[in-house]
Amino acid sequence: MGNPQSEAGLITLWTPAENIVRNLDRNLFRLAGQLYSKEGINYLLRNILSNPSIRYLVVCGQDLSGSGRALVNFFEKGVSQDYKILGSDFALIHKEIPREVLDVLRQGVKVKDLIGVNEASEIEKTLRAWQPLNAPFAPAQEFPVHQVCRETGFPSEEAVFKIRERHAGPAWVRMLNLIMKFGSLNKSWYGNSVKELYNIAVVVSDEDPDDIKMFPYFQFDRKEIEKYQQSMMVSDKGEEVYTYGERLFGYKGIDQVDEVIIPYLSKYPSDRAALAVTFDLSNDHKASRSPCLCLVQATTLGDRLNLTAYFRSHAIFSGWLLNVFGLRKVQKYIAQKLSLKLGTLTVFSNCAHIYDNELVTAEEIVKNFYPKEFQLVFDPRGYFVIKTEGKEIIASLHSSSNEFLEEFRQDGTEEKAASKLFQKLILSESVSEISHAFDLGAELQKAEIAIKRNLKYTQDKELFF
Repeated sequence: MGNPQSEAGLITLWTPAENIVRNLDRNLFRLAGQLYSKEGINYLLRNILSNPSIRYLVVCGQDLSGSGRALVNFFEKGVSQDYKILGSDFALIHKEIPREVLDVLRQGVKVKDLIGVNEASEIEKTLRAWQPLNAPFAPAQEFPVHQVCRETGFPSEEAVFKIRERHAGPAWVRMLNLIMKFGSLNKSWYGNSVKELYNIAVVVSDEDPDDIKMFPYFQFDRKEIEKYQQSMMVSDKGEEVYTYGERLFGYKGIDQVDEVIIPYLSKYPSDRAALAVTFDLSNDHKASRSPCLCLVQATTLGDRLNLTAYFRSHAIFSGWLLNVFGLRKVQKYIAQKLSLKLGTLTVFSNCAHIYDNELVTAEEIVKNFYPKEFQLVFDPRGYFVIKTEGKEIIASLHSSSNEFLEEFRQDGTEEKAASKLFQKLILSESVSEISHAFDLGAELQKAEIAIKRNLKYTQDKELFF
């Protein structure tokens, strides 16, 4: 907070406001704060409309998500018929605010574009140049709350959800679906609400960080991905309280990637102590902002370099994809230094959440892009060959390279023979994919019917009575 009589607002984007205002005359502005997301523009506009004596906005600081450029574009270019900010991708204005009100707002408030500027002297010079108008641009107005989805989710196991995909995009849509369906509303640290689900583990196997597979539902473009990846690969945090790059490559003066992980795996390739810690127990519990990413571990498996990351709290809608693309970049860097192939990236999100102002958009993405048809996924634990031999059902497990692994037998004439055999498979931990389990259940039941009805059984073929 600055001077309640001032007509100026100061928007510092990703640069912490306190880093700038501590060197400013606070009489020159009414309010200063960050604007991390494009969605946040809506709440900024709502605030100005309820306080229409604000007539001047200075947009400065580091623009890591495109929120600053989208805000400037709103005032300079306006919105389309479907409420998209012209000139900016993935920037939507709430339709609860009438278009004519948005036009009055754009005409009544002047914006100064200082994106990328962090120097207090230049910002103060701009604020001092403003000539007060001493009149609000319109009567104070408030508008209906943006629609959010229901509070309660479907019943579930509440913890440890597994997703495995080749690319990050489809995995993200599945995460959104899980949270929207099974999550519950809770209060966040910031005072708003989040829909959250605990302990989602996502495995991404094939994403190339230098050639990201793009999807139409992404809320950013390729350039924004590359900009974020670059920030993950350098130790310079700039004006930020912290960055993941700074914590990985310059944590308390230690380059944990080049000085710890890579040398350690070079010397002990099969050991499991190649860790990078990104949460400072001595300071981060007391800090205004602390890292959500806490731990990164690199491991080798054969000729591949795998990476595992743990997030204590994870903004899935706005942050997860960029986090994955950044971590994948770090992973590829380590793999190349060790002359290894790029393996899997596993991301554990302890508290995986979607903020209330993102729920409607997340729901639309799930509605439009969640798969409508099932695609069979190969079970990494192997496949089963099912056959009948006399009165027995035989299920033999084979690896993906067609190596025989194990055999299970069951008398098909017994009551609930298929169920008994399936229980043996469950206890053997031979099945990891739900689709594989469904398929096995159907095949084993067919085999039991065939034996009891004296029919010919052939795997994946219909029974003929």
